[in-house]
Amino acid sequence: MVDALRVALLVTTDLPPDTDLAEFGRLLVDAVSTLGQDDVAYTGLLRGGVFWLDQPLPPTGDGLGGAAAEELRFAALLGHLSVPVPPGSARQVIIDARRAITAAVATRYGDLGSPPAVMAIRSDDVRERTPDTAIRVEPPKPADPREPEEPREPANPAEPSEPKEPAEVTGPNGPGRPHEANTSRPHGPGGPGRPGEALGVPAEPAASASA
Repeated sequence: MVDALRVALLVTTDLPPDTDLAEFGRLLVDAVSTLGQDDVAYTGLLRGGVFWLDQPLPPTGDGLGGAAAEELRFAALLGHLSVPVPPGSARQVIIDARRAITAAVATRYGDLGSPPAVMAIRSDDVRERTPDTAIRVEPPKPADPREPEEPREPANPAEPSEPKEPAEVTGPNGPGRPHEANTSRPHGPGGPGRPGEALGVPAEPAASASA
């Protein structure tokens, strides 16, 4: 059985200055959710944090931001890519992840001048170099297939049915109510006994007086 694979990952790319980093992170998570090509496909689960690697330009004299619309900023993701059933080596997983991320970024943001850099790093780098301000991203949790049952209502709650009086039945000693007709205990081979003894079922021990 092939063991699951977990790769520490760094992704860097230029992005428009007005990019929503949370959206960018979700784009990367979705891009690697299905990796591979042709008839070989496998699942990837990416968890990490996205952040800007550079500082925004200071505002100009007129109070506006210094970054023009055509100027790009440098963004990064540090995280771990988990593959429950890897197709082979970690190198192959990185190649497939790079291909998927490059296509997704180009489709969403257009030509940025150069493709994203996607590379394997040390796990310690993910922990040590992810800033506290990074936006956390992870795959969506699967929906719970169990749904709570809706409470059932009576057929006509406005008109509850009235309890009916039990019908009289005729027992060995004459007319009476149902519980009166069945008060006698069945007799076993040795005479009267507990209900079940006549069928050969052992009786449960009687409760003690202290109970």
